[in-house]
Amino acid sequence: MEYKPTRQDSPISVSDRYLDDFIGIQLLEENAKEQEGRNPSGKLSAGKLAWPLQWQVLNRLGVPLKPIDEYVIRKFSRGKHCEAWFLSKIPGVIAQQTFREYRGVIGYEDSLVDTKDWNNPVGIIPVEIKSVANAKFKRILDQGADRSHCLQNCLYALANNTEKFAIAYVAADDYRVKVFIYNTIDFKEQVDAIIDRYDKQGLVVPVFVPEEKWQGDPKYSSYPDWSELNEDQIKEKLISFQNEKQNSIAGSSKKD
Repeated sequence: MEYKPTRQDSPISVSDRYLDDFIGIQLLEENAKEQEGRNPSGKLSAGKLAWPLQWQVLNRLGVPLKPIDEYVIRKFSRGKHCEAWFLSKIPGVIAQQTFREYRGVIGYEDSLVDTKDWNNPVGIIPVEIKSVANAKFKRILDQGADRSHCLQNCLYALANNTEKFAIAYVAADDYRVKVFIYNTIDFKEQVDAIIDRYDKQGLVVPVFVPEEKWQGDPKYSSYPDWSELNEDQIKEKLISFQNEKQNSIAGSSKKD
């Protein structure tokens, strides 16, 4: 008679959460320190060019973003590790994490790369690196690079005065790579229009109008508490925020 193991025959294990909890606490603390060390410059950043105008202005005013949870921080950490690994493997890197500015919009370019050995060499261009899960990687193969990533790296191309730029996607699950090369001129008009709109808006917070469908979902919103407000409600909330900010500054001064 053939022996078939039963559940009673299975080895007994004990689940232990210590390491998972320890890493989670570390990641939360590191993220908190990183956020504390950031001082808003008042300038629009390249990575926020595809944001709705309301988010851009709120960020300019120093209104805090919606707090991110531990799960999202873990995903960001995995993405950073993946992108750092990929950057270490790219041949022809001339510069990395270089500060760039175009028409007052700022950002740090992932890499400037000499493409002389590529299948389609296009000279020295900025290459933006993005890590994604396998599901998104599959969509990118069908649809091309995200608009927000193209706008971001187009700005770096304009700052470098290069005619082309590239977006390199890395599948974080298995390290597959897909690179898209674009013409800078194809996105320049959009970038300039966004900067013109931002400069014209100044410090006046507008009502929320999404640039892309996903931005209208509260789950993914950077400022969900502001998205449903009308102009009068926005003014009231902004006054409340500014008063709280002044009180916080006054309280810190007294402690010092």
